[in-house]
Amino acid sequence: DNSISSNEKSRTRYAGIIFEENKRLANHVEQVLQIARLEKGELQLNLEEREIHGIIRSIVHHFDLIAEDYNGVIELDLKANPSVLKIDEMHFNNAIKNLIDNALKYNDKKPIIQISTKNLQNGIMISVTDNGIGLNKENQNKIFEKFYRVQSGNIHDTKGFGLGLNYVKSIIDAHNGTISVESKLKEGTTFNLYLPYKNN
Repeated sequence: DNSISSNEKSRTRYAGIIFEENKRLANHVEQVLQIARLEKGELQLNLEEREIHGIIRSIVHHFDLIAEDYNGVIELDLKANPSVLKIDEMHFNNAIKNLIDNALKYNDKKPIIQISTKNLQNGIMISVTDNGIGLNKENQNKIFEKFYRVQSGNIHDTKGFGLGLNYVKSIIDAHNGTISVESKLKEGTTFNLYLPYKNN
């Protein structure tokens, strides 16, 4: 488009859009591939002992500017002690990032996200709570299905192919953990991730 190519500001803007969309699509493709490997039993997790509070703090730091764009805040209440789990750090990172990303996007007010940890008898519970649009019972029963997307009402700028939560569940399952959801429509949602100390 000659009208775009002759305008440096337009070129920069559209190049930025193309770059971000390419990254987004690459991430979706990678999630599809990882889910396919999981379903075939071919995904090999790189399990190593990690202190999860440091990882969570690093993830939240990554989201600081993004949360500011939404006029939101992310609060931490990390009480698990000990807080060491045997995890695949890359996939653990991706799972937590997916939940924070959803908590920011599916919100019709200033997002308040709370991430907490606590010890259970044989593992650690990680909870991600938001004050967003919430989920009705039907959506709660379907959100972990592949390609299922919640109808977001007045929130038009949410993008994706319905893979994020299916990927999160697949990764938690691969760690021999569990994930559950508690939600009230128009009040918010909590995702509870339980990961055992011993997952093999």
